[in-house]
Amino acid sequence: MVSQLHIGIGVGKPFNPILGETFQTKIGKADIYLEQTSHHPPIYNIYVKHPEFTAFGYSQMEASAGPNTMTAVNLGKFYLKYNDGVLHKFHVPKFILSGLMLGKRFVNFEGSILVEDLVIINLSILIF
Repeated sequence: MVSQLHIGIGVGKPFNPILGETFQTKIGKADIYLEQTSHHPPIYNIYVKHPEFTAFGYSQMEASAGPNTMTAVNLGKFYLKYNDGVLHKFHVPKFILSGLMLGKRFVNFEGSILVEDLVIINLSILIF
């Protein structure tokens, strides 16, 4: 998640891809697929398949702008599921981009990365 935040701030144009635009790549053993599924609000879906895990979810950005800054909150949901069934949900911090018009450009994250362990219980075992 930390590396995704680092890589994600270095995006180039277009900032909002065309609806239906896709991107596929392979990093190491991971196959990565992305698709722009909404234009307003901008939403992209992600699916990552690795021999040891699967990651999936979507990103939905809600941004507000000031005279020289932009603050964005990600309302999306990201999940990481290991082959042994362990499932995590990630909540990412908001980021603040300053220096849009004047001064040096900075990107700062505000808040914490929250990792939530999700336990899936088979209810049929609990019925006597």
